[in-house]
Amino acid sequence: TGRLLLRELLANDQWSKVGEYGRRVTPEADLPQNRGKLEQKTINFENLEAAGLKDGRWDVVFVTLGTTRANAGSAEMFEKIDRE
Repeated sequence: TGRLLLRELLANDQWSKVGEYGRRVTPEADLPQNRGKLEQKTINFENLEAAGLKDGRWDVVFVTLGTTRANAGSAEMFEKIDRE
């Protein structure tokens, strides 16, 4: 979901700046050619204060965080990732 949204936002001239912030960011090899307006930042969700997200100004925010139980490794970690 997040990768599809990222491609749409980068392809659309309506968006002058696009930020991708998450546990992982899209590898450069998987990004489309039109990535000049993209800012990527890996975030440690255990230490959000250090991420500096309060310093940014955004008009629109899309949240596509989530995982599967298999990727999370356990039901407990799935809940932590999905709900916190």
